[in-house]
Amino acid sequence: MVERSVPWPTGTPNWVDLAADDAAAAAEFYGALFGWTCEHQTARDYWLCKLDGRDVGGIGRKQPGTEHLPSRWTTYLATDHLDRTLATVKAHDGAQVMEPRDIDPYGRMAIAADPNGAIFGLWQAADHIGTERELDPGRLVWSEALSGDFETARAFYTAVFGYRAEEVGGHETRYAALYAADRPVAGTGEFHPDFPAGTPPHWLPYFAANSTDQTIDQVISAGGEIVGKPLETDFGRMAVLADPQGARFAVIQLG
Repeated sequence: MVERSVPWPTGTPNWVDLAADDAAAAAEFYGALFGWTCEHQTARDYWLCKLDGRDVGGIGRKQPGTEHLPSRWTTYLATDHLDRTLATVKAHDGAQVMEPRDIDPYGRMAIAADPNGAIFGLWQAADHIGTERELDPGRLVWSEALSGDFETARAFYTAVFGYRAEEVGGHETRYAALYAADRPVAGTGEFHPDFPAGTPPHWLPYFAANSTDQTIDQVISAGGEIVGKPLETDFGRMAVLADPQGARFAVIQLG
């Protein structure tokens, strides 16, 4: 596959990283789980994770002021003008969680939240456009905003990013695929039926796996847990998991 050299269309998930209490332990866990090579960047105190030499995500400590929040994966959405997108977020009842900052020479980032409280990142690419969207095991293949208020989430994300939302029927919960540049790039929906009461709204990243069941066993043996029992979907067998520090993610064995 030819490496992409231009930024992703607005609204496309183009990066994912983990904010953890113990970033080194998290890097070791995901390295073993997905075969990632996680390199510590001392200047930023950030672990850059690669698969077959290509960037797949990052792992770092929780930012000052967010130490009280659970460990979590953050999905970053592409924007060609970060400040303008942040203004639109606020105009539609979202919130700025972290002020914009330049990550020279890679790009510009900020952290925001939708009206339901689901946290997501914004990335305006410079030298680093983000991760390739490939289907190999260990790579980010999907990301979705989950909450108990489907209508509010759908209205917010379509207004901010210009998505076309296409509702998907035949499920226990309401769900819509979000299209950018005529391609489904992300989703938004109601909580998985197995999620415990009190689950906060969040963005859930999906990583491809060789075997969903084997990945579940590996996560549990390493001190993590299963949050949502395995489901057979039109795209493959998936499950929602939590790592040993409680950060949630999903895996899917693509059909």
